[in-house]
Amino acid sequence: MFRILALPVLVLAVAACSTVQEERSIGRQLDDTNASVSIKAAMLRTEGYALDGVDVEVTEGIALLTGTVPRETDRRMAECLAWSSVAVRNVANELDVGSGAGFRDRARDGQITARVNARLVGDRDIRSINFNVETRNARVYLLGVARNRAELERASAHAALVDGVEEVITYVRVAGVPTDLPARGERRAEVCEGEATPTLDPAEQTPNSGPQLLGGPETSR
Repeated sequence: MFRILALPVLVLAVAACSTVQEERSIGRQLDDTNASVSIKAAMLRTEGYALDGVDVEVTEGIALLTGTVPRETDRRMAECLAWSSVAVRNVANELDVGSGAGFRDRARDGQITARVNARLVGDRDIRSINFNVETRNARVYLLGVARNRAELERASAHAALVDGVEEVITYVRVAGVPTDLPARGERRAEVCEGEATPTLDPAEQTPNSGPQLLGGPETSR
């Protein structure tokens, strides 16, 4: 049975924003792709940490970290490295500490992702191209930008109805709705305190698009 848990995102004037029509820009998508590649590369060349089991997906400036690491110190370093990209405006650290998922679990997650995407594409009231779906351990993560609150709720409901889904977590920005996030530098300093981090590729340090205001997570159980 699913229950909706809305974490604080300071959603303001939702009704007034219900007609906002916003799409993911090409520049933002390029920034996200470059950030994903650079963060993963930094993880692979960081010595003394076990980060090869970390999956990185950046969408609308939110870096989603999923997978499994053996130690809490690895989990923290992975988030620190994600903050090293100037294109990242928020980090969703969903890493588990422990043993990794098996082939059967990964296959199940892939099937869930495909079914959620199919439901989004089949709904004419959802601009599916603006959503990115990731699944890990039967938890579905939704990222991207929703044109209004109703579209986000509709997308979350579709994900929750797919067989095998245990939880739906959304990191979706609602167009035109302000959010209250800590300053990027402040959050990075907090996470990376005492850590020596490698520099990301210089080409990745100049994003194509300006800063974006991003939503925090919401969870459907």
